[in-house]
Amino acid sequence: MKFRAKIVDAACLNHFTRVSNMIAKLAKTCTLRISPDKLNFILSDKVASGGVSMWCELDQENFFSEFQMEGISAENNEIYLELTSENLSRALRTAQNSRALKIKLTNKHFPCLTVSIELLSVSSSSRSVTHDIPTKVIPRKLWKDLQEPTVPDPDVSIYLPALKTMKSVVEKMKNISNHLLSLEPLDSTQTSVWLLLPVPELPALLGPSPGSARWGIQVSLCVCSARCLRI
Repeated sequence: MKFRAKIVDAACLNHFTRVSNMIAKLAKTCTLRISPDKLNFILSDKVASGGVSMWCELDQENFFSEFQMEGISAENNEIYLELTSENLSRALRTAQNSRALKIKLTNKHFPCLTVSIELLSVSSSSRSVTHDIPTKVIPRKLWKDLQEPTVPDPDVSIYLPALKTMKSVVEKMKNISNHLLSLEPLDSTQTSVWLLLPVPELPALLGPSPGSARWGIQVSLCVCSARCLRI
């Protein structure tokens, strides 16, 4: 098995770092699936028992200027690694404002994901920082438990405002027990939908893709009888 990749674009590096930070907040460990054209971060905890299940897919051509990998065989050209999410997130934090980031699968008496960061320097000399993240190679027989989940077709597609706007509203609502969420149809021939939801459930609504959305969204936060916060 072989894997090496390089990021030189600052925007791509920042995006990759934000994805890693998000995953570190969701679970202690995650699975990294490496294939010739994609990277996947997978969380496979049982939702029924309070865990988090997630399938995060990144097209490698959108992030990496260089990308090489060889799986366990020609027929199964993939690599599955288990690692501590916080270790990867912590390593990537040191890559902010760096010149380049290199990731490589290495063997240092145990499998490691080695993250090498080329730092910016005011002089002509170069500086680098290396992090060795211990990993566990997941055997082929366990891959069946780490496949992309089947998502049913939605009954309603919701078009949401910018996530930063939603986050600001959610943070203001966190100390309030309930809120009223009003889904107003963009087409006057459709029927309005009113939902009364507990505040912790609102972040779950940030996930739907706006690609096929036909509904607008209006969120009202009742502060008192005379004041409301609207977006």
